[in-house]
Amino acid sequence: MERLLLVVIEATDVAKSVALYRDGFGVDLHVGDHEGGVHGDDDRWTSGTHGAYSWTDGAFLHFAIYPAKEDGPTRNVQIGFSAVDLDEVNTRALAHGAELVHTARAEPWGATSRYRDFDGNVVSFTARD
Repeated sequence: MERLLLVVIEATDVAKSVALYRDGFGVDLHVGDHEGGVHGDDDRWTSGTHGAYSWTDGAFLHFAIYPAKEDGPTRNVQIGFSAVDLDEVNTRALAHGAELVHTARAEPWGATSRYRDFDGNVVSFTARD
């Protein structure tokens, strides 16, 4: 069966978004630059300065933030992460400029809080059991 391997969003300001996701949301993003693209073709998904991280514990998943192209940034998607301490996430996220959607509340899959990033995407955190 197929499963998710990659999530890429495009941001208006990559540096600002990388800082929010790294410092505010706790995602260990690393900045890189595929000048001219990894295939030398300026492919929108593999070229330019970006922030990325790959989870390799368990199933592989790659997350990246690239610059917005002519049709604008990614907007109105929801990206979810697990968290150990939702209060700590809340403090960090707000201190780094995230907009609070709602604090931790009970959901069928666990206590979840949600924030909006600089381009309008919702970032959720669910407490690990």
